[in-house]
Amino acid sequence: MSPSLDGPGAGHSRRWMGSLHRTGALVGRPVMYRDIRLGVAVDALLDGLVRRLVGLDVLCGDGAHRFLPFPACDVLETHVSVDSALVFLERDVDFYRAGGRPFSTLQGLPMRLSGLEVGTLADVVVTPAGDVQHVVASTSKGDRELEPGPGLVVGNLDLRPAV
Repeated sequence: MSPSLDGPGAGHSRRWMGSLHRTGALVGRPVMYRDIRLGVAVDALLDGLVRRLVGLDVLCGDGAHRFLPFPACDVLETHVSVDSALVFLERDVDFYRAGGRPFSTLQGLPMRLSGLEVGTLADVVVTPAGDVQHVVASTSKGDRELEPGPGLVVGNLDLRPAV
């Protein structure tokens, strides 16, 4: 997959167009406006049914946690880019966690497919739009990618594809 240069920061950052994003790889990435580091993503927040990545919990330079809606950012090769610091929502991140599922609470939960244990949740892979493409189960034989659908259960949550 070849990166293309465009959009905010073109010329010094590479935007991965059309690629899938591993949620676990977003955690720990710096969040930048141009060359200014605003904070670091400390968790990813999925909707309640784990069908969509809705945003990131960002620990900002002032020590406050702020919510960054996923559609308001670009995932680049080395960091998450925003067009303005104003895209952060000031409301307490717990408000957004209450209606969703933090990635940190899903990671490591047991997974079952059609009633059979298939490992533990290692990662969630999303499209550039934030839709869950598949989940990654960690097994004794390595990672296994599974598509959400009937019979796929993480912890006690039945994962179904977005409609």
